[in-house]
Amino acid sequence: EIRERASIVEVISDHLTLKKMGRNYLGICPFHAEKTPSFTVNEEKGIFHCFGCHVGGNVFHFLMQYEHLSFPEAVERVGKRYGIAVERLGQPAARRDDAEKESLYHLNERAAAYFHEMLFGRPEGKKALEYLKGRGVEERVARRFYLGYAPQGGQGLAAFLRKEGLSLKNAVRIGLISERGPQYYGEKFFDRIIFPIANAGGKVVGFGGRVMGQGLPKYLNSAETPLFHKGANLYGLFQAKEAIRELDRVVVVEGYLDVLALFQFGVSYVVATLGTSLTPDHVRILGRYTKNIIALFDGDEAGRKAAARSFEVFIEGGLLGRAAFLPKGEDPDTFVRSEGKEALEAVVEQAIPLADYTFTWLEEQFGKSIEGKSRIAQEIKRLLAKVRNPFEVDLLVRRAVDSLGIREELLRLPARPPSGQGPRVPAAISAQPDLEQGREDLVERSLVSLMFRFPSVIQQLEREDDMERLVSPKWSEVIQKILSEWKEHGKIDGAVMAQQFPPAQASQIAALMLEGENVPEEECEKMMADCLSHLRRRYLRGLEKDLRQEIRIAEEKKDEKTKKERMLEWQEVVRKKRQLEHQRAVPKTEIR
Repeated sequence: EIRERASIVEVISDHLTLKKMGRNYLGICPFHAEKTPSFTVNEEKGIFHCFGCHVGGNVFHFLMQYEHLSFPEAVERVGKRYGIAVERLGQPAARRDDAEKESLYHLNERAAAYFHEMLFGRPEGKKALEYLKGRGVEERVARRFYLGYAPQGGQGLAAFLRKEGLSLKNAVRIGLISERGPQYYGEKFFDRIIFPIANAGGKVVGFGGRVMGQGLPKYLNSAETPLFHKGANLYGLFQAKEAIRELDRVVVVEGYLDVLALFQFGVSYVVATLGTSLTPDHVRILGRYTKNIIALFDGDEAGRKAAARSFEVFIEGGLLGRAAFLPKGEDPDTFVRSEGKEALEAVVEQAIPLADYTFTWLEEQFGKSIEGKSRIAQEIKRLLAKVRNPFEVDLLVRRAVDSLGIREELLRLPARPPSGQGPRVPAAISAQPDLEQGREDLVERSLVSLMFRFPSVIQQLEREDDMERLVSPKWSEVIQKILSEWKEHGKIDGAVMAQQFPPAQASQIAALMLEGENVPEEECEKMMADCLSHLRRRYLRGLEKDLRQEIRIAEEKKDEKTKKERMLEWQEVVRKKRQLEHQRAVPKTEIR
C-alpha cells in the first residue's frame, strides 16, 4: 500500500534535484561523484537507476542506501510521509528490544540537551566557552556539533533526568551518571567539554569528554553500551556524510578538535576515530559513502608506523586506502589554523596508496638483502591472503614481483590448509569463472530487458518449454518471477519486481527496465529470436562437451553399451547444433 501510494519522484526529490527528461527524471547521483547526470527515475515504473555506478531499485531501496536504513525503517519512513501508520508485528522480545533501545536514545538526547544548555545558557559554562574560544572554536561550529559542558561535581544531570521522568538506572547503564549509594548519583563527566557522538542517522549514541586543564584521563568516552561501540562509531560522520558523498572522499583524523578545526576551515569531509586506532568496522562504514578513504597521520616515526599498520586494517575492511602525512610536529588542528585550508588540502591531495607505502616501509624495515626480501615476501603473502578482490590480488602480486624479484607463483600459492582439508583455491584463480559468466550474462540480460519492455516477448516465452534449462540459475529465477507476475496480474510492476530481490539484484533489474526503452517494438521479435538462438547454442555446446567426457569414460571402462548410447546422443546434439549454426552466428543483443 505504501509503495503504491508513494511517488518515487517526490521521495527522491526530498533529497536530490530532479529534472524531467522525456518519460524519466534525471539528476546528479548521490552515490558517486559525477558532473553529467546519469541518475534516472521512472515514476510510472516506480524505480530508479544510476547508469554510472549501477545502484538502483524502488523507493525503499533508495532510502535504504541513501539514509542507510533497514528495510522496515525505510517502509516506516515512506509510510509516515504519506500518512500510513505501520504496525510492527515482530516477536514480543524483539518489540521490547526496540522499545528499550529507543528509550536509551532518548536518554542520550536529553543528556545532550542538558550539556548544551550548560555550555551556552548557564553561568557554569562560561569557563568552557572561554576555553573553546581560546582553542579557536567558533560558536557556530560548537553549536553545529551540539557541544556541551558537564559541570564540576554535584547531581545536576541526575536531577535533570529525574525531573524529566527518565530512568536513572538506564542512565547508569549507558554511562551517563554513576551510582554512589542508594538513590545517590554522581556525575560521570564532570568539568569537561562534552562532545556528543551521533550515528549516521543523527541519533546520539554516546559522549566524549575532554578536560580543560591538566587532568587525566585527557579524554573520557562513554562505556561500551547497546548503542555505543568505539570501534564502530566515528565522530562527525553525521555532519560530514553529505560532503563525503558530494566530493567522494573522506579524511580520517584522531581527535574531536581536529574535526572541528577542519570543519571550521571548510574541510567538511572529515571524521575522527574515538580514542582508538582505525578498525575494519570503521573502514566498512565509511565504504558505504565513498571508496576514497584517506587516513591523515603525523609525519613522525610513530605516524609512519601507524600508517603501515593501517594497511592491514583497510584490507580487512574490504578497501586499500590511502595515507597522507603532515609535517613533523603538526596535528590537523594546529596545521590548518597556521597554514590554512589550501595547505591542508594540498597534503590530502598528495595522499599515497597504502599498498605502495607499505611496500616501501617494509623495505626500509627489513632491507634488500636475501633474508630481508624473504621476510618482506612472507609479510606480503600474509596480507594477500586477506584481500578479497581478485583484481587487487593480481595488482599487489605484480607490485611485489617487481619490487622483490621473486617468482609470481610463490606469492599466489595457497596457504597450507589444516590437516584433513583440501587445498584452498587462490582468490585470483577462483574468480575466473565469474569473469566468463559476466560475458555470458549479456544475452540473458537482454532477454530479461525485452520481457520488461514488451508483453509479446513474455507471451512468446510462456510457450517455450525449455527456458529453465537454457538460462543460468541466476536469471532463471528472475524470468520465472516475471512469467508468474504476468500470469497472475497481466502486467509487470517494476517496483514489485525489484522488491522481490536483494538490493544488488534489484539494482540490475531496475537497470534492465530502463535499458530497453529505446528498442523499437518492430525489432523486439527478431532480438528475442536471436537471444534464444544464442542460449540454445550455448546449451548444446555444454551438452556436447559433457557427452564427450562420458564417451571417454565409457571407453576407459570398456563399456561398449554406454559408449554407443552416448555416441547416438552426441550425434543428435551435433545435428541440432549444425542447424542452429546456419542461423545468425552471434547476435548483437546488447540493449542500451
